[in-house]
Amino acid sequence: MEIELKNGETLILEVSSLILEYLEDYKGGIEQLKKDAQGQKDANGYTKTMYATNQLLYAIIASNYDAPLTYRQAVRLVKLEDISKIVDFVISNIPEIHEKEIQKGTHRI
Repeated sequence: MEIELKNGETLILEVSSLILEYLEDYKGGIEQLKKDAQGQKDANGYTKTMYATNQLLYAIIASNYDAPLTYRQAVRLVKLEDISKIVDFVISNIPEIHEKEIQKGTHRI
């Protein structure tokens, strides 16, 4: 998918393992990100939908941009009309992640 950023640059979005690394940094991991994105309310009655959306935007933009970006820089580069397209693209292209149980044993080199 190709988008034009606010700074005029064209960015080709690709889902890679780096985006998964960024998403794992979300407090509670990918499963919590999914819950927050669905608008589930916390103990105080607030949702974290926008925060989850921005985290997803940061992950895809930062993982595809050539220079290092902060969270704020990445989110600010995205045009409002592109947000839903980007989120749909990421959701449809990230494979389902199933945590596998690691067997106990010794690992020797």
